[in-house]
Amino acid sequence: MGRLILFLLILAGIAYLMPSPVVHHEASATINAPRERVWQALSDLKGWSRWNEDVDSTAFLTDQQEGVGTKMRLDGKFMTVYEEVTDWEPYNRIDFNVSLKPNLTEAHVMRYTMAPDFDHTTVKVEEEYKMRGGYLGHALDVLFFERMRDGFRAPAMGYLKRLSETGVGMGT
Repeated sequence: MGRLILFLLILAGIAYLMPSPVVHHEASATINAPRERVWQALSDLKGWSRWNEDVDSTAFLTDQQEGVGTKMRLDGKFMTVYEEVTDWEPYNRIDFNVSLKPNLTEAHVMRYTMAPDFDHTTVKVEEEYKMRGGYLGHALDVLFFERMRDGFRAPAMGYLKRLSETGVGMGT
């Protein structure tokens, strides 16, 4: 029994020290609205709580509230997210560097892209990161956080669709 515990401890130590793989998530929504209306909802960083139920409030950490260099803190039910805009192409895309509190990830980026198609717009969100804690952190992500994240991502895209199409956000 003692050898088994020692073996498991060694195995856990190795898994912790091995770099975790890059994780990639994405979701998309086809929105029956012109790109201008979708951009209006997406680029209103202060108003993200109108379509993303994981965001309770937004606080800007810079004087600017749009464009490259904008920094903000998004307070949510389970964690606080810090985001910095790294790319801002009006009507096309917004990219963010992301850090979480608690600090669970590294090399964490999020990207929203928009593609017009006649009378509708497709919005895609992509997220990439590496979990801290090597393969142990990765296992935690797969077992717990991935389900939780997916439980917020699809509804958020649905609420963004509703807000862009009707002007009605969550709780309004």
